[in-house]
Amino acid sequence: MDDRGRRRDHGASTYEQLRSLIVERRLEPGMPLSAPELAEQLGVSRTPVREAMATLVMEGLAVRSGSNRTMVAPVSVEELGHVLDTRARLEGLIASDAARRVTDADVEILERQILLMDRLRDDYTQVVRFGAEFHDELQRISGNVLAENLLRIVRGHVDRYRSLTSARPGRASDATDEHKAVFEAVVSRDPERAEAVMRAHIDSAKAVAISLMLEHDADA
Repeated sequence: MDDRGRRRDHGASTYEQLRSLIVERRLEPGMPLSAPELAEQLGVSRTPVREAMATLVMEGLAVRSGSNRTMVAPVSVEELGHVLDTRARLEGLIASDAARRVTDADVEILERQILLMDRLRDDYTQVVRFGAEFHDELQRISGNVLAENLLRIVRGHVDRYRSLTSARPGRASDATDEHKAVFEAVVSRDPERAEAVMRAHIDSAKAVAISLMLEHDADA
């Protein structure tokens, strides 16, 4: 690999590390981002850190203040609503496209994921895990690379809110039933219904997440 390739890989690694620190909330909302301090923490030069910070600003996970300082983007109920509304539209499009392209082999894979989710429907952690795999599989089936790339940015925001919107009792079971409805629409090759039930699923998650965040803010 030449020097240019090594620099590119180094920059990508720095971006992924910094993104993970923000998404996993090891860097809290509103925390200033200092290129020299982060470079020392990550063991890299300042240049890939500055490049990573610029990318994260474009993705909305970081913001620049009036004094041109960069900080971790704040969180709010309003932003959470925007994030999940955007996710509903993108996930709905992917479900619709998947319904048009799904094969019998794809159906077998999706069905196994749904069966596992149903078997573990009272285990929130496992339902989240298999649900994410189900969504990833729909992305692959859809063939919509642009929507997949946009959704990766949105999911970074979704994951950042997860610690503030932990599971409400019964939500895992409800989410399992919602995924089953998406599965049935997709394997029926019904694009319109697949999009509608997927958006309904994300809207249900949005209602729970906003309710939990409001409770969190009231208790803070």
